[in-house]
Amino acid sequence: MEKKCIGCGATLQSNDPQIIGYVINTDMDYCQRCFKMIHYDQHKENDFKPDNELIIEKLEKLNGTHVWIIDIFDLDSSLNSVLKDFYQKHSCNIVINKCDLLPKTINYEKIAKYVLKRLHDLNIQTEMIITRGVNNDFRDNFNQYIFKNENLIITGLANVGKSTVINELFGKNILTTNRYPATTVEMNEIKINDNSITDTVGIICAYSIQFYLDSKQLKTVIPQNRIKPTVYQINSNQSLFIGGLLRLDILTQRKCTIVLYFSDLLAVHRTKQQNAHNLWSKHYGKDLLPIIKKCSLSEMKKIHFVHNGKKDYFISGLGFITVVADKAALDFYIYEPIMIKEREAMI
Repeated sequence: MEKKCIGCGATLQSNDPQIIGYVINTDMDYCQRCFKMIHYDQHKENDFKPDNELIIEKLEKLNGTHVWIIDIFDLDSSLNSVLKDFYQKHSCNIVINKCDLLPKTINYEKIAKYVLKRLHDLNIQTEMIITRGVNNDFRDNFNQYIFKNENLIITGLANVGKSTVINELFGKNILTTNRYPATTVEMNEIKINDNSITDTVGIICAYSIQFYLDSKQLKTVIPQNRIKPTVYQINSNQSLFIGGLLRLDILTQRKCTIVLYFSDLLAVHRTKQQNAHNLWSKHYGKDLLPIIKKCSLSEMKKIHFVHNGKKDYFISGLGFITVVADKAALDFYIYEPIMIKEREAMI
């Protein structure tokens, strides 16, 4: 019988160090890849790319209670993924993860209602929604409302925290966790008495900015601590730069409030709109960092919105911007594949 790595689910082998699952001795529990991530924070980038279609095919064959982990900070990435299509046909429980990243003043009951409405608008039937990161009662709530002596199937996008949630349920670090997407490489079943929890391979989103960043850049982009919103009062045409990843031109002659919800390690630059093109061209990849490697300014697409009222603009894998204005035109410049989505304000 093949033995699998406890951390990532890869089949263990001692033949080729370049192939995932390599161990010096097959009596070991963790593959070399997991060992390096756990103990040295080392990750060989792009060594594994999940096949979304294959993941969905395998999910269709699994029997048990489905739990969909959704990163509240990256909500719309999940709601636009292939998991949305899957859960329009299958019932599931929802764990809203990483709530501890939102500002302290947030009403979490309101956030749960917001997510529930979004799910119902997509015709996704949920049996239970619970949050993680608000209080210390997550494990008790999970066991009370979701884990009722059944086999659990934990699903979600890459990097939403599936393995972290499972580790918390066990009260110890069993599975490998890392900020780099695609840590789990095969369906990883963990037995609990007569039942099991299956950690599934994370779905990859080619429209997420995280898909195009290296491990060092991800340290800057993925928030590790509670978000501190940055507020700007705009009275006339101005531009904001989120590192070298995003440029936003705010075209208005009226008072406008802009609130940024991004990692606090990302540098924000502000300038008059008339100076934006020169600043963009001169400092891109220098003072405006990080940037997506091999992405030139010519590959930045322009996305135009006509804004009125209070709305969010969600940037997949990066965060979101809340805009409050009676009337404004917004021009976003971002790498071509990245999704920007207008939505009802969440906060």
